[in-house]
Amino acid sequence: MRYLLLLLVCSLRSYAQPNVHIQGYFEGFPSSQYQIFLDTPLGFSPYDPEAVLKERTDESGCFKADLCIESPQKVTIECLGYRVDFLLKPNDTLYFVNPSRSSFPVVKGPTARLHQFLYGSLLFGQDSLRRKPLFQHMSLEDYSFVINDLATESAERFQREQDTTNRQINAYVLASLEGQKYLRKQTYLRSLGDLSKNESISLKTMDDEALISDIYREALYSRWLGFLPGPFMNRNMVVQIDSTVWEARYNSIYEGLRKFPQTRELMLAKIVQRAFSLAHFSPEKENTAAGKLLERFKEDFPESPYCNALHQEFLARLIRPKTKN
Repeated sequence: MRYLLLLLVCSLRSYAQPNVHIQGYFEGFPSSQYQIFLDTPLGFSPYDPEAVLKERTDESGCFKADLCIESPQKVTIECLGYRVDFLLKPNDTLYFVNPSRSSFPVVKGPTARLHQFLYGSLLFGQDSLRRKPLFQHMSLEDYSFVINDLATESAERFQREQDTTNRQINAYVLASLEGQKYLRKQTYLRSLGDLSKNESISLKTMDDEALISDIYREALYSRWLGFLPGPFMNRNMVVQIDSTVWEARYNSIYEGLRKFPQTRELMLAKIVQRAFSLAHFSPEKENTAAGKLLERFKEDFPESPYCNALHQEFLARLIRPKTKN
């Protein structure tokens, strides 16, 4: 039933009246195309998200836009390759100025204080501690203490200085801080050359509501999917992973996230999709490890909105022509 309601909401969305107003200024980008993207917590696509709005700034680099959102969401605005993020809720009005070639916008008006916190805590913009560890010569235990302390300080500052009456915004901030801790520690481990995924750091599992945070979802993907060859793998390599490895990971997610049904369903859909990207496909052999994983997902979640997207991607990979060496 909840999926029918979700589809109904999506179908009516295009007819809904705008409830968010944005006024922005991209300094130094006159008459330039800008795009607006909405982060959908339970969205699932093998492709990059599509922009909900594409327009051009005026001759001064200014623009106005109106959107409709159902609940608090991360909104990304991109202009000529420069992206700025905002956390907006229904009936918000956003005023911002983006200094030329900067990823740190100056926000004015009713959302200013929240965005000062989000950018000041590095939940938005570039997180320097995810690009390079704070200290190079510390034990993992000591480094974890430092990172945990930074997260605790940010959480306390949020509770002390911000309006905490909106439950979903609270969930976004606290879940993002949790994900940030994990990803910062992962960066430290990589700096030591430790690529093992069996380290002692474990991601605290929060309620399904935590999926509102893209940082938290990224941490989940790293925690549950990162055991396989990643983005630094040679794309020309043929990866052959035994089907028992995929089954074991599927079982681990299925059991480990049993108390969090939406999180489990999303993560299992992602592991199936990950199998598509790494497994070897052949039209003569449809009964591959990836195919078996897809069939199991359909059996476990027959009403899942992810089933059709996964099925279509699977068929597309089966008929994709082989590349010549």
